[in-house]
Amino acid sequence: MVSKANVTLVVLGVLGVVFLVLGCVLIHVFTNMIHDQVVQNLPLKNGSKSFKMWSDPTSPIYFQVWMYDVVNHQEVLNGDKPYVLQKGPYTYKEIKQKFNVTYNNNGTMNYRERSTYIFKPELSAGLENDTFVSVNLPLLTLIYLTRWESPLFKELFSVLLRTLGESLFVKLSVHDLMWGYNDPFFETVDKLAKFFNLSLPIPEKFGLFYNKNNSDDGLYQIYSGINGVDNFGMIVTWNEESQLTYWNSSIANMINGTDGTIYPPFIDTAETKYLFSSDLCRSLGLEYQDVVNVRGIDLDKFVAPDIMFANTTVNPYNKGFCNSECLPSGLLNASVCRQNAPVIMSMPHFLGCDEDVAKGVNGMHPNREEHQSYIDIEPRTGVAMNVGKKLQINTFIERVEGFSETYNIKPVFFPVLWINESAMISESDAAEFRSEVLDKIELTKGVQFGLIGLGALLMLIVVIVLVARKLCLTQASLTINSDDDEPMLIPAA
Repeated sequence: MVSKANVTLVVLGVLGVVFLVLGCVLIHVFTNMIHDQVVQNLPLKNGSKSFKMWSDPTSPIYFQVWMYDVVNHQEVLNGDKPYVLQKGPYTYKEIKQKFNVTYNNNGTMNYRERSTYIFKPELSAGLENDTFVSVNLPLLTLIYLTRWESPLFKELFSVLLRTLGESLFVKLSVHDLMWGYNDPFFETVDKLAKFFNLSLPIPEKFGLFYNKNNSDDGLYQIYSGINGVDNFGMIVTWNEESQLTYWNSSIANMINGTDGTIYPPFIDTAETKYLFSSDLCRSLGLEYQDVVNVRGIDLDKFVAPDIMFANTTVNPYNKGFCNSECLPSGLLNASVCRQNAPVIMSMPHFLGCDEDVAKGVNGMHPNREEHQSYIDIEPRTGVAMNVGKKLQINTFIERVEGFSETYNIKPVFFPVLWINESAMISESDAAEFRSEVLDKIELTKGVQFGLIGLGALLMLIVVIVLVARKLCLTQASLTINSDDDEPMLIPAA
């Protein structure tokens, strides 16, 4: 007859196996459930929660600017090395809103995005009317545009500069350089150019972000995810073009990636994450660095590598971004998409640039943690929850024949300002995500591993009992054998 103890062991063993198998099966089941939920809820369907968060984000976006104040501008004209002091940040709240959203039959959607900037003095180191000395970029633009014109025109131009008191350096307010200012000098130059039958791109105002406030940067077409999330958020066309026309190779002119706020879900950290930047008129590739925790959410951090702006000796693919000539590593000639203004982009403080570039200006202090761009992406949904896009606007100054003010200047890449466009998921949005997504995932993990642990524990108990029984039987057998080996008593004769 089978004892109750043996029945109990059998039951425990069977339950252990069942719980262990069930726990392992549920890993696959719950993984598929999470995948299906993401695929179902992520697409940008009109009226959906994901569409609302994408079209009108609630997490705050900040646009910060640091100006470079040229301390020794008179000495620079005499050939000295520039010395600049960083002033800032000057902080703007940036409001982004998608509009003119339309859907196409092939699973794509079209939209524009309006950006509005509101100055926040309480988050700034000063006011918008703070002044500083900077390079006279519109004047420098005209100098470069007319450098190959007739000697007579350049002589008249130089006389005009001296007469009107125009200089290569100018005192401006933060607001002027950002959003634009008028200069009567350019009206006179426009008349002079027309007299010589020249067509010069002289704007009504000049500002590095002139016409950017309360405006959009073009028409985008992206994959909505409605027909599948493998290409979710990927840009199909920009301004109805699938390729750019600014650069010198098909690779350089490719529009790759997303806008940097959403990516296809289930992130593969081995893959480079691309984003298209209309500011730079090119696509950028970011590489995985580490896992970071932001507001209780684990995110995959991708950063802008030095190779992104490296010259062709380091990164041959960047050859297509060379125009008339290739710049030193770390620099991008963006004049082709800035109306031929001599604008050169880099990371702040010339981070990642050739050593000679940073040494050409006193006051540069590159710091990777502070000046490197990054995107922190939630790996299951592909949503960027912490972003910092950091860029520096520079120009190039050298001697230009026919313009006497440049005759003593030594060639130098000259920093003007740097920006940090950043956004972090708000605490309320993070709490909602933790509650609706992470807590449920943790609950499913608890069920999975609880069953696996319970099954393993039950099986371990059975094994321990069986081993203990075996040891007891072995010990009893040894005791009996030992008793059998005792010598028998022999009666005395």
